[in-house]
Amino acid sequence: MKINTIILSVTCFTIFLSCDSSTENKNEHATQETLAIATPKILATPTHFYVNSSSGLSLRSGTNLTSKKILTLPYGAQVSLLSNPEYTEMTVDGITGEMIEVNYQGATGFAFNGYLTSLAPPQPNEGLEAYTNRISTPEHPIKVIKKANKKGEDYGMTTTLELPAKNWNEAYRISQRLFNLPKGINPELSNRKEPVTIINGGKRDRTQTDQLTINITPKGGIANVTYSYALRDYKRTVVIKKSDNAFVIIEEEISL
Repeated sequence: MKINTIILSVTCFTIFLSCDSSTENKNEHATQETLAIATPKILATPTHFYVNSSSGLSLRSGTNLTSKKILTLPYGAQVSLLSNPEYTEMTVDGITGEMIEVNYQGATGFAFNGYLTSLAPPQPNEGLEAYTNRISTPEHPIKVIKKANKKGEDYGMTTTLELPAKNWNEAYRISQRLFNLPKGINPELSNRKEPVTIINGGKRDRTQTDQLTINITPKGGIANVTYSYALRDYKRTVVIKKSDNAFVIIEEEISL
């Protein structure tokens, strides 16, 4: 009788341990599943850039300008950033930038990022409002505000918009196309520390003013970039200045 009682007790204890272990494993597995659902894997979001050179941009096999040319990236083409190689900084046509590794429709190579912008550039003959509608997003809505001269539209118009460009060079290059600034004026704005006025080399004889002025703050940063154009009875200015999260472009036309 005692022996049977002992065997029964051992059997019950073994079954209890087995059930407890099974429950623990199930709870651990359920906890792991819960954590997996609560903390999903975060995938890296690719960074895209757009070619902002009217003649296109070379995609090369290496990180220097003598590397073999793979193809020409067309104006407005979207490329995906793959890597940022070190020690590739260079200046091309007065513009300082780096060679970065990109992918374009399956072709991989290196391109000079001095002619790449984070915003899609305006297409040929694309109007201001059509362009801003195309690149506007819920996160960065872009509005064009037009205000007629107090004497009426025949006496002038002021146009204002905020452009979510990543830096001064990008803001200028896109503004240059949107507001028809001289193609021959391409200042380097990355490390500008001194004020400068650049006269348009294509200035016509009857034009009184045709120039770009880069104004500097007392601390050494860029205060604004101002393009000025004037005839005897007409004046136009385009001012680019930095706001908190964007660049503000203001064009003012005045008929005298």
